[in-house]
Amino acid sequence: MLKVMIVDDEALVRIGIKSCIEWEKHDMEFVGQAEDGEQALELIKRVSPDIVLTDILMPNMDGIQLIERIAETFPHIKVIVLSCHSEMDAVKRAMRLGAQDYILKLSMQPENLLDVLKKTKVEIEKDRQRNEEKVNFEKVLRSNKQVIKNGLYKKWLSGSIGYEEFLRESSVLQVQPQLEKRMLVICCTIDDWLHAPAHSRMKDSHLLRASFLNILEEGLADFVKGEAAEMGEGEYMLAIEHSGRGSDHHNVARFFQKINQSLKRYLNITVSFAVSGAPGELREVPALYAQAQSYVEYRFYKGKESLIFSDKLIGFKDKEIMFGLEEEKLVTDYIYGFDPEGVKSVLKRFFDRIAETPIYHPIRVKTAALNVLYGFKKMLESAEEQLPPAFAMANLRLTESILNAETLSDLVRLADEFVDHFFQIIPAAQGPGTRSEIVNIKRHVCENIELNLSLEDAAKICNMSRSYFSFVFKKEVGESFTNFVNRTKMERARELILGKKVKVYEAAEKVGIRDEAYFSKVFKKYIGVSPGKIKKS
Repeated sequence: MLKVMIVDDEALVRIGIKSCIEWEKHDMEFVGQAEDGEQALELIKRVSPDIVLTDILMPNMDGIQLIERIAETFPHIKVIVLSCHSEMDAVKRAMRLGAQDYILKLSMQPENLLDVLKKTKVEIEKDRQRNEEKVNFEKVLRSNKQVIKNGLYKKWLSGSIGYEEFLRESSVLQVQPQLEKRMLVICCTIDDWLHAPAHSRMKDSHLLRASFLNILEEGLADFVKGEAAEMGEGEYMLAIEHSGRGSDHHNVARFFQKINQSLKRYLNITVSFAVSGAPGELREVPALYAQAQSYVEYRFYKGKESLIFSDKLIGFKDKEIMFGLEEEKLVTDYIYGFDPEGVKSVLKRFFDRIAETPIYHPIRVKTAALNVLYGFKKMLESAEEQLPPAFAMANLRLTESILNAETLSDLVRLADEFVDHFFQIIPAAQGPGTRSEIVNIKRHVCENIELNLSLEDAAKICNMSRSYFSFVFKKEVGESFTNFVNRTKMERARELILGKKVKVYEAAEKVGIRDEAYFSKVFKKYIGVSPGKIKKS
C-alpha cells in the first residue's frame, strides 16, 4: 500500500484532498499533512511517504525548496505539484528538479487527481522492480568467475598467450569456451561510454559493466550460442556460433535489436556492433576480433547504435581534409562581425561535406576540426597572451572532447558549443561599453587632449598587445583608436575656435598639433569645413 501526504498552507485544500479519495480502495494510505516545506520534511522523516502532493507558494519553505530537499535526501519519493495557472514557470522548474507530475488546483476533480496518483503508482512499482533487478545485478558482480574469464580472454586476444595455453588455462580455471562450430566475432562497444554511467540508471561504473555483461550473456543464452568477455572500458568481445541456418547477418541483426531493447529498458544505454567477416574456427578468434575492432571506426559516420558489417564498408582514404579558403574568409568575417550563428553555418557546411563522402578516417576529421577551431585564436593575431585563462582551458577541454568524439554528430555538437563559448569568453565579444580599460583610455584621451597618445602607448596603459587593443577598442567604441583620437581632437578644436577665444594655430597647439597646414587638413576631414571658415562664421 502506497503512502501519500499533502503539503499546502490552505487548510481547505488539505481537507478537500484528504476527503475526496477513497484511499484504501485504491491501495493507498493518507499518512499526513503539513502547512509548509519545513513541517513537511519533519513529517516525511516520521511517516516515510511514497508520494508527496505539494503546493508551490507557501511560507517558511516553499514548494520548490521542498522539492530540492526531497530530491537530495529522499530521491525515491515521487512529488506531484499542486499549482495555479499563474505559477506555470514555477511548475516547469519543479519538473526540471524531478517532480513527477502536476495538477491545477482550480480545475482539479477527484478523478483527475486519482488518475495522476495511479500513474505515479505505476512509476513507483517500476522503480521497485528496477531496484530488485539491481540487487540481482550486484550478485553477478560478486562472481569471480566472470572476472577470471575476462582476464584470460584479454591475454589471449592481445597475444600475451597462445591458443594452446588459452585452452589449457581455461580448462584449469573452468571457463573453457563452449563453442564447437565456426563462429563470427563481434566487437561490441557501449555508446558514449565516457558518459554512460552518468546517463545510465546505474551510476556505479563497475556495477554498470557487470550488469551489461549479464544482459549480453542472457541474450546469448536465449538467442544464439556464444561467449562474451569484457576487453576494456566499454568494449566487449562476442563470439557467436555460426548456426548454418538462414543468414548470419539476419541472426546477428535480431540479436543486436534484442540486446539494445534490454539495455535501453534496464540501463538506459545503447551499444554498437562491428562484425567480423567470414566465420572462423575458435583458434582464429584473435584475428577475427582484431578485424571487428577495426570496423568500429565506421560508427563515426553511422552514428550510435550502429550495426556494422564488413561487406558494406568502402574503406578509409589516408587523405587530409582541407578547410577551403572561401570558408576561412567567411569564418573570419563572421568572427570579426561577432556573428556566432554565421560561424556555425560555415562549420555545418564543412561537416556536411565530409558526411556526404565518408571516406576520411575519423582521426583525420578530428584533426581537421581541431585545426579549424584552433584557427579562431590565430585570427586574433598576437593577442593570445591577453585572452582570459578560460580560453586556454576551453582549448584543452576541446582537444580532449574532440579526440574522444565517437560520431560526426558529436563533433558537430562540440564545434557548436565551442563557438558559443568562444564568443562568450572573448572580452571584446561582451557587447559595447562593458570594458573598464576602454572607458578609462577614452577618458584619458579627453583629459589630455594636448598629448599625442599613440596606439602602442594606449595598449600599454591597458595592459594589452597592440593588435588585441585595436581589436577590443573597435568592438567597444565602433571606430579605430586613431580615428577616435583625431575626431576627439578636432571636436575640441572646433569648440575652442567657435568660442572665439583662440586663433586657428592656437587651437591646433592646444590639441597637440604644431603643423597648422596638417591641422587644417585633418580638421576639414572630421568637421567637414576648414577651421578658417569656422573662425569667420
